Amino acid sequence: MKQLFFFFIAFSLFSVNAQDSDTNKKAVYSEVGLYTMDTSLDEATIKKELQTIFPDASFIDAAPEHIEKTLVYVEPVTDVPQKYPVYGMNYLNYFAKDLTKAQKENLIASKNAFIIAVFYTANDATEKNKLFYEWIHTKLKDTEYVAYDAETREYFLADTWKIRRVDAWSEGIPDASRQIITHSYRKDKFCRTITLGMKRFGLPDIVIDDSACSNTTQANQLITVIAQLLFEGNEIKNGDFMVDFNAIQNADFKKAIKETTIEGAAQKAAIRFKEGTWEEGDPTNFLIQVDFENEAYENPQAYENTIYSNLFGVNDEVTSVDHNQAISEASERAKRRLPALKKLFNNGLSAGSTLLLKAPFTTDTGGREWMWVEVTTWETTAIEGILQNEPHYIKNLKAGTKVTVKQADIFDYILYKADGTSEGNETGRLIQKYGN
Repeated sequence: MKQLFFFFIAFSLFSVNAQDSDTNKKAVYSEVGLYTMDTSLDEATIKKELQTIFPDASFIDAAPEHIEKTLVYVEPVTDVPQKYPVYGMNYLNYFAKDLTKAQKENLIASKNAFIIAVFYTANDATEKNKLFYEWIHTKLKDTEYVAYDAETREYFLADTWKIRRVDAWSEGIPDASRQIITHSYRKDKFCRTITLGMKRFGLPDIVIDDSACSNTTQANQLITVIAQLLFEGNEIKNGDFMVDFNAIQNADFKKAIKETTIEGAAQKAAIRFKEGTWEEGDPTNFLIQVDFENEAYENPQAYENTIYSNLFGVNDEVTSVDHNQAISEASERAKRRLPALKKLFNNGLSAGSTLLLKAPFTTDTGGREWMWVEVTTWETTAIEGILQNEPHYIKNLKAGTKVTVKQADIFDYILYKADGTSEGNETGRLIQKYGN
């Protein structure tokens, strides 16, 4: 079974790491599967080339009990479908995006591969990974070979490998946005986001759990920024960590993340970590979870929203408009859609989909402020959810707060779909047309 041997290695290394008081000397490794299709490469040649780029390395054929210098594992595979199978076409459509359909079919049918793993101490991680990635590119270049990154679980041709792995450095500092990957998925009422790829740099993978699904983009951005800061040597001290965009050293990454912010954003926030809980499918690595528990906030999602506002800024605008006939008729059409939306939600939204409803909230002066709520529970005519807007006229209510609204009061809806399209919000377009 694919990676079974290396799962054993990973957990063996956990035991070694747990006994190692020097974090910089803990054992980590990077694994790549090199699929060579019908071509059978010579094992002796592969080892000779690896010995050239890792002169101090020794070759091993079993899981190491401890690591004091570079170790390399090389295994030729001549029966790929049985011993190192490629994930199916549906998987490849997501995680081998630069391959054509024909190339994916050839990959699945590949007969030959090499499993190569380089073991090193954490303080050598940056140097060893860079050398390893560059060597992999020499094997991919001018061929139809495919590299499988066992840590991020992605497949690459030569050009994309070069962009995402070889060129993803600035003055020796890796670019987290290209070196790792983040996965987000719906989990019960909320969403969970996690990194893959930190272990080979001797660092923990990062989790955000129980997050409003509407915040998935910000959650991905935040944990990628944290990864970048950890790459650059910033330390977590007693669970505390400062996220400061201006402290980022990698110039390309810094420029890209600052371009996502809104004018006036602080681009800085203090966060806390707690130990994350491992779930099936997570990387075989220690997990740290961003802790949004805060006594000053009614629920963690409200504080999470404040962190995002500090880092990226807020772009909520209030539009005043009388509900004319066109807007009222659009609202009635939306209301007639609610029973079907309720059924759709309770049957389980597809991964990447989110349902928002617009509901009224009483202002401090007795008026009404209409805001969006991400639905988390819709079992009766009372709907529970997370407030998505920052109130302008309600002092003691914050975006991210858990709220309950009545189905009878719903004015409109937005159904965000996994393919990036959306449905609904007809009244919103009309309000923009007639407002202010």
